Amino acid sequence: VLSSIDKINGGTIKIEGNEISRMKEKQLANFRKTHLGFIFQDYNLLDTLTVKENILLPLSVAKTPSAVAHKKFDALAKQLGIYELKDKYPNEISGGQKQRTSAARAFIHEPSMIFADEPTGALDSKAASDLLNKLTELNDKRSASIVMVTHDPVAASYCSKVIFIKDGQIYTQLYKGDQTQKAFFDDIMKTQGVLGGVQDEY
Repeated sequence: VLSSIDKINGGTIKIEGNEISRMKEKQLANFRKTHLGFIFQDYNLLDTLTVKENILLPLSVAKTPSAVAHKKFDALAKQLGIYELKDKYPNEISGGQKQRTSAARAFIHEPSMIFADEPTGALDSKAASDLLNKLTELNDKRSASIVMVTHDPVAASYCSKVIFIKDGQIYTQLYKGDQTQKAFFDDIMKTQGVLGGVQDEY
């Protein structure tokens, strides 16, 4: 419902002062193009497009002038360490590089909010750590809120706030505050232990 894909039965949802719960389909489509970005576990890249073309897709849909689009691409691709891959196709790059390409595509139009669905699920530990560090950097420098769903307590420890969901209900939440990542990870593990060791969503 936060991503506007599903409807709510009650209450309201506001993002950047926009009450999306009252928008019509056309308004929602335009809102998604402007304010929302998505990072998927399985990358969702188009195999027939290069890394650069995949990343520029949201700007192409929004009819952003070419010079502006290419300037945005250069800055973001360099920040994510994938600029040198710009002419390669998805089948020519690693899983970590694909996920950073997916992240760049999500950030390129400077949305207010990014939804990340198990973004490290298909990555090895080093690639996952690299991606999470880059997402933290983008969160700091580009001021986009990142809402991430994950079963991985290590991934959750990169967040500033963790909400535990059990049986479809919010069970509890933790705030990182001034804690180190290691201390926050320990708190997450303790809370998971209280939940009976069941792998819950964060």
